[in-house]
Amino acid sequence: MAERHLHDDGAPEHPRVLIFFDYACPFCYVDQHRFDTLESDPDLVFDVVLVPFELRPDMPGEGMDLSEIGTGHSDRVDDYLERTAAKEGFPFSQPKVLPNTHKALVLGEVARDLGDATHRVVHGAIFEAYFGRGHDIGSRDVLLEIAEEVGIEPRELENAWEQGTHDERLHQFRHVALHLGLDATPAALICNELFIGSRPAGVLREALERCNTGRNTGSPEAVES
Repeated sequence: MAERHLHDDGAPEHPRVLIFFDYACPFCYVDQHRFDTLESDPDLVFDVVLVPFELRPDMPGEGMDLSEIGTGHSDRVDDYLERTAAKEGFPFSQPKVLPNTHKALVLGEVARDLGDATHRVVHGAIFEAYFGRGHDIGSRDVLLEIAEEVGIEPRELENAWEQGTHDERLHQFRHVALHLGLDATPAALICNELFIGSRPAGVLREALERCNTGRNTGSPEAVES
């Protein structure tokens, strides 16, 4: 689907879905695969806006060893993630490092500037590098490899990191999330319904169907997990 920026003027041609994410959020990874599957359904027509929301801006640049601090999830949740990935057909590997995601989010914005197709490829590649293969996405080398695979010049990405050229945009995206009352991910604004927390594909589908039939009116309604 064609991705729209938040500052576009006029009413969108199709229902719009804002997906709030951080690359170190496992349920964001799960939900991204669910939305990708829903986008492939010809009966559902919607535009996606990917909204980065840096969860841990104070995280040390080298990240933290998860074997020392733990995932913050129970074993039951970790098992659920593994079962869900196996059932829904995408790779999942428990990461060993909780990364500082700022550089990864900047890479996403550099890719956004190159067009929707490049942005979506890079977005998926960052998620898969971390949760699919267990790579440290706080590592410059890991991110530079992803960038080079889609034709982003290493110097261009290095400049973005060093000069902070996309930091204000990331701040503005974060402000959108905070304005909606969000303080965590995942979350999705589907037309006028705000879903906080991960949702089964069927729930997301029903919300999208309401969008397409024009039954959503009024202010965003938060639906919490």
